[in-house]
Amino acid sequence: MTGPEQDRLDEMIEQGLGDIVPGEGVVEEVNPWREPIGRIAAGMALTGITLNFLYLQYLLPTLGAALQYLGFRTLRRSGPAFRIAWGLSLVELVWHAVWLMLSASPWRLEGMTAYALGLAGMAVQIARLLLLRAGLRDVCRRAEVEPQGDPLRAAVIWQVLIAVLAFSPLAQSWLAAIPMIIAFVLIIQSLERVGGSLGGAGYCFVDAPVRVSSGVMKWGYLLGCFALVLLTSTVVNHPRLDAQPVPAQGEAETRQALAELGLPEEVLADLSDEHVRALEGAFHVTYSQDVLFFGRGDQARATVYDGTNKPEQAPVMPELPAGRDALLATTYYIEFPDYRMAVLHCFAWQQGSAYWGDAFTVMEDSDLGHELVGGALLYEKNGTGYTAPIPYLASRPETTTSWFFGTQTYPRISGVVSYPFGAQNQRGYVLYIMYQNVDRGFGGTGLNYYHAPFPFELPYRTPVEKTSAWSSSYDRQHYSNYEMQARRDWLASRT
Repeated sequence: MTGPEQDRLDEMIEQGLGDIVPGEGVVEEVNPWREPIGRIAAGMALTGITLNFLYLQYLLPTLGAALQYLGFRTLRRSGPAFRIAWGLSLVELVWHAVWLMLSASPWRLEGMTAYALGLAGMAVQIARLLLLRAGLRDVCRRAEVEPQGDPLRAAVIWQVLIAVLAFSPLAQSWLAAIPMIIAFVLIIQSLERVGGSLGGAGYCFVDAPVRVSSGVMKWGYLLGCFALVLLTSTVVNHPRLDAQPVPAQGEAETRQALAELGLPEEVLADLSDEHVRALEGAFHVTYSQDVLFFGRGDQARATVYDGTNKPEQAPVMPELPAGRDALLATTYYIEFPDYRMAVLHCFAWQQGSAYWGDAFTVMEDSDLGHELVGGALLYEKNGTGYTAPIPYLASRPETTTSWFFGTQTYPRISGVVSYPFGAQNQRGYVLYIMYQNVDRGFGGTGLNYYHAPFPFELPYRTPVEKTSAWSSSYDRQHYSNYEMQARRDWLASRT
């Protein structure tokens, strides 16, 4: 073969190889590392920054946990470090679903338990980052590819700094938050570029076969978590009542004495014998009554009768607006000779019903504290009357924080109101006794009531938390005043 012929042959071979060997852009498109590392980076971004509105504080971390799991699932056959990280991602996936369920229940994580588990979760995240770093460096070594920076080491340092800042005076300061957010964004961008730089190490990638596609896995996990939260909320917010048929009445003499003081027969019929005995020896009864309206509308409440401030005015029941739930709230003040005042808060649904964990708290004005006597929920079903203890009824110290009153701690009575499906004439009461000083003349009490329109709630809220959202159209207060004998005698002496 002559020289010109050899040159011609070499030229043809080069041209043929140029058509066969893919260009740099094609190599980038088939880079098997880009997608899984991109998912891991996106998952880190979604779990690293919290947005506390529109349930994003739950939705984004849930999606982030799923993306990180999918990323490590794809890489698990490419090295032992990736396989261990995939196992940790699976543990996090399960734990995140459990955390969501606990957040929707009374067993939500709080206090030191929440801090401890938060630090444990951060330790798991740091371990995964170190494993990912070790796995990628091993791939670069085998493929003889020069690593582009070390963003995973920076991510580990960032996680450690976040843990330190959480327990420092700068925890709520934007001076620390803004630089940390900027650094986090830069770390995520650098990590995404790492996946793109491994195009020349494609032969080190070992494809991991899966039975469920990534899309099905991601959406299945999200929908499964949503179903778990909805089921937990439904069960928790519709507690099963320990209901019994209303027993035959006793304590006839005390009931008759209370009726003569003005306590209505229908109220006395609902009181248990034990609670009637607690009212023995009373000498004065008065009451105040409101209708509370829930949901959107101009009117929040309407006064029916005010026996303390306007006893001369006859009770007037307002017209109930169509389409709005209405609760009749009544407070009876029952006074004893030894400066004790029994307070009986009664509530009865006029329109609407309580199926999904309504809640109430009691605000009382006493000099020497109060004693909770008890309470009950009553209803009719299939022609039979039932009575049941109020779920979670208790008097305990509660701490509340507001921009107007600041942080306050005081004893507060609270409970949950929820009836079986199909229950009619839904009503209930709570009874307690206030202890007053001899100089007490005038005071007030309040029944704060939250009406739950649907079962879904995340996170779970205690009765105190539910009744503290004054801006909600489902939070209402029945407030009324009372007079002691000393004030009534003083007023009578002036006439």
